[in-house]
Amino acid sequence: MDLFAAGLVGLAMALFRVLPPGSYVAMAKVLGKGVPFLPGYRKRAIGNLSIAFGKEKSEEEIRALAKEVFYHLALTGLETLYAIANPVAYLANIQVEGKEFLDSALAQGKGVVAVGAHLGPFTALGSKLGSQGFKVNVIINMKNLPKFWGKINDVQRRFGERAFPSKPRSLSVRTGLDCLRRNEILYIISDQQQRRGGVAVPFFGRMAFSPPGAAIFSVKAGAPVLPMFVLREGALDRKLIIGKPILTEKTLDQKKDIAALTEKVTNVIEETVRQHPGQWAWINHRWKQPHRAQPLDMREKPV
Repeated sequence: MDLFAAGLVGLAMALFRVLPPGSYVAMAKVLGKGVPFLPGYRKRAIGNLSIAFGKEKSEEEIRALAKEVFYHLALTGLETLYAIANPVAYLANIQVEGKEFLDSALAQGKGVVAVGAHLGPFTALGSKLGSQGFKVNVIINMKNLPKFWGKINDVQRRFGERAFPSKPRSLSVRTGLDCLRRNEILYIISDQQQRRGGVAVPFFGRMAFSPPGAAIFSVKAGAPVLPMFVLREGALDRKLIIGKPILTEKTLDQKKDIAALTEKVTNVIEETVRQHPGQWAWINHRWKQPHRAQPLDMREKPV
C-alpha cells in the first residue's frame, strides 16, 4: 500500500508538471460528484451538517452544502499534489493576511503554536510560511505510509517545513517542545474528535471531545497560540489568514488552563468553519462520545 501510494504521488507530480494550473479544479469537479459511490461518507457528512445547521438550513440546502464539501475534499487532495509538483508557482498565489500577529508573537521568544483545521488547502500552510523565512514544524502520523510521506516531505523541507512522526508519543512531545524553545512555529490541526484524552467542549451547540495538544504545548512552553487557516477565495486564489492570539486567564491549575484554552481554540475553529462551511471536512465522527470519560493525559498526542 505504501509503495502504491508513493508511486501514485510520483505519477501525479509528473502529470501536474505538464498540465495547466486550473486542471486540478476541473478534476475535483468530476471526482467530487463521485459521492453517490461513497454512501457512508455522504450519510455522515449530511448527518454532521444537520447537527450544525439543522435549525437554520433546509434539508435541500444541507444536501447542496454536502455536495460542495465533497468537491472541496477532492480539491484539497488534488491541490496538494499540484502544489508539490509546482511549489514555487503554487505558493506565489497564496496571499498572507495578519503576518503582524505572527511577528509580534515570535518576538516573545517562546515559539508559536499555530492552530489549524482540515479547512481549505490546509496542507499548504507550512510551506507558505516556510517560503517566507519562518521555521515551521508539523507532527504527522506517518508510521503506516513512510515512503508516501517521504515524497511529500522532501518537497516541504525545501521551503522550511519540517515534519516529524507522532509516535512514539513521548518523543513527538519532546520534539515539539524543542521546536518552541528554538522560537519556531509548531503547526497543529485541532478540529477532529479525540475520544481518548480529549476535552469535552461545545462545538456547534453540542458537546464534542476536542484534542488538547495545542493547549498542552502552549501551557508547557508558554508559547502563544495563533489561529491560522488557508482559505479558497476563487478558483485559484488562496489566502493564509493569521488571527490574533487566543488568550485565556492563567491559573495555578494546568489541567484547568488546558481545558479552558482547548475550548477557546474550538470556538475559533467553529467560527471560521461557520464562515466557510463548504471548505471544511465534515466526514469526521466529530460528536461521537466515548464509552466512559477519559482523564486528560498531559502526554496526549498533539495532533
